[in-house]
Amino acid sequence: MIIEGFQKPDFRTGSLGRFAVQINPETFVRNYAIEYVDKNAPGKEGSQVEYNYSQPQTMDVEFILDGTGVLPPDGFPAGNPVSAAVKLDVKQKIEELKTVVYNYVGEKHEPPYVQLTWGTEIFKCRLQSLNVTYKIFKPDGTPLRASVKCAFKEHIPDQENAAVTEASSPDLTHVRLVKEGESLPLMCYQIYGDEKLYLEVAMANGLTNFRELQTGQALFFPPLANTAK
Repeated sequence: MIIEGFQKPDFRTGSLGRFAVQINPETFVRNYAIEYVDKNAPGKEGSQVEYNYSQPQTMDVEFILDGTGVLPPDGFPAGNPVSAAVKLDVKQKIEELKTVVYNYVGEKHEPPYVQLTWGTEIFKCRLQSLNVTYKIFKPDGTPLRASVKCAFKEHIPDQENAAVTEASSPDLTHVRLVKEGESLPLMCYQIYGDEKLYLEVAMANGLTNFRELQTGQALFFPPLANTAK
């Protein structure tokens, strides 16, 4: 599992580094919740519920940091002879984790925006809580093992949220995420019915090279009336 921190909510700007979990968790918990409003009729038992909104997802992750030498440190596969000679500095790793998920950053002095990546699972979020339990110590009190519990709350950037909830009319503002193999002219044709509008869209997004789109990149497509000449 890789945990990355960013200063900006686009999850690309102001990288704070990457934290690689020493040993991947056996499980993680992803929570989904829906908020309803009770519609109680006077004089009647029971209730009717009306959908209000879907709450942001949350994810709970727990993992171990071990500096006794029993587990291999970051960067060394199990069984590598170097693993026996290199031991993890648990306190240092906790500080590295806090830099990525907890410490205040930026002009607003607020915690980072965090992206969790585990295989094909990607979760964009912010830290809700961090709990560290130290378990084994050297004679001088230096911790050799820690159990780390993190709770994260989903954070969807405005552009991505608009891309999910947008209507399909070309007269409305669109935000689309670039899919693999898509080009700007193709996306313009899909939205406006005219691939020749790609230059105007490139200017609206400040693109210097419209041929170098990245998969997952969010692009702003202005209303057709404001784009067409």
